[in-house]
Amino acid sequence: MGRAVYIADAFTCRPFAGNPAGVLTRADGLSGEQMQAIARELGQSETCFVLEGGEAGTDYRLRWFTPTMEVDLCGHATVAAYTCLAAEGRIRFDEGPVHLRHSTRRGVLGVWVLGQDREARNVSMSAGVASLRPAPDDRTEVARAVGLDPGSLDPDLPLGADDVSQRIIVPVRRLADLLALVPDSDGMIRYGQRAPYRRFTLVSMETLDPRCRTHLRHFAPANGIPEDPVTGTAHAAVAAYLEWLGLQPPGERVLYEGEQGHAVQRPGTVTVELLRGGKTVVDVRIGGRGIIVARGEIETDQPG
Repeated sequence: MGRAVYIADAFTCRPFAGNPAGVLTRADGLSGEQMQAIARELGQSETCFVLEGGEAGTDYRLRWFTPTMEVDLCGHATVAAYTCLAAEGRIRFDEGPVHLRHSTRRGVLGVWVLGQDREARNVSMSAGVASLRPAPDDRTEVARAVGLDPGSLDPDLPLGADDVSQRIIVPVRRLADLLALVPDSDGMIRYGQRAPYRRFTLVSMETLDPRCRTHLRHFAPANGIPEDPVTGTAHAAVAAYLEWLGLQPPGERVLYEGEQGHAVQRPGTVTVELLRGGKTVVDVRIGGRGIIVARGEIETDQPG
């Protein structure tokens, strides 16, 4: 018999929107080579593999694979994974959110799941705090690399770089230009090899929904992801970017929503929570709903 496998859409409460992810909720005994083969077979931007027996004091160990490589962290596939774990009855809900911990290649991270019976109504996860610095790149070259006219960049906001995730944040002045962009995957790969960047996160402060604060598009073609529909970790990075620029409101807790996915007909909403201890950001959490759209079995007994 094969193992249970799911496709779940994250950052949405309706099917065929948000960001789809593959999930194997019982991945113990699989090699990294087998996980990579399964992720390639499922063909989602990321597939999450849930394992028992993480570090001491943790509930699970999570690994994430694109069709071409393993990545350190993935927000939408984590939302999808805990949605599936809840559906299997492996999370016992109380009055408030259930706090769980999982080990990852980025360390031990927390997750908070609010639900009832076997339905997860919200999954929020710690994404850590990105360390932003001014990107020294030429703005015209960056714009052309992603497929934008250089005049589309927001003149009031700088380029930002996060060395840990090899990400460049590119501010776009008008939402219309961001939505009309036809991404240049080859251009991003070529440019990223020089920088080096593997992730290009584009942000506009204009939004379709006035309740949202930011609109994102995110590209990681070097990781096998031409465009990711709704990207939790990108929203977390943009939250740190806005904090770096002094654009976040004051207070110990900043809470807002960001939107993404409309350009690829998969709209979704990410809840972003920025937590401060004094004047220092101690955590950024991202979250949202998830919905299972397919379930079945996958054969995994072939040699890796």
